[in-house]
Amino acid sequence: MSYGDDEIQKVQKRLEQSRNAIHKLAPAVGAAKQVRDYDSDRRKNLLAKYMLPHLKAGGSAAASEVDARANPAFQAEFEALAGQREASEKTIAEWDAAFATFEAARSLNSMLKETWRGT
Repeated sequence: MSYGDDEIQKVQKRLEQSRNAIHKLAPAVGAAKQVRDYDSDRRKNLLAKYMLPHLKAGGSAAASEVDARANPAFQAEFEALAGQREASEKTIAEWDAAFATFEAARSLNSMLKETWRGT
């Protein structure tokens, strides 16, 4: 095996590893994108859940929102949603990084093959 073959083998291994990472992350990325896409609605629904009792008791929308946001249970659930959003963004970033590695390795692999053929 020559120097060119060895380099191509290394790049192909990197290509395979990144492909495997992409496939492994695919289901989690689908769920993560759903969390991201519906994050705003989920936060609004949470706020509405905590505002509703105040509104039903005759409070104004503004006062009900303040009361809801001041509720420790609301804060805990809101933080949980924020944690889910953060985890989803990390998953998406991992997939993006794996995909970038895959594309770089694929490009390098093609370049090495062409260089090796030309020698």
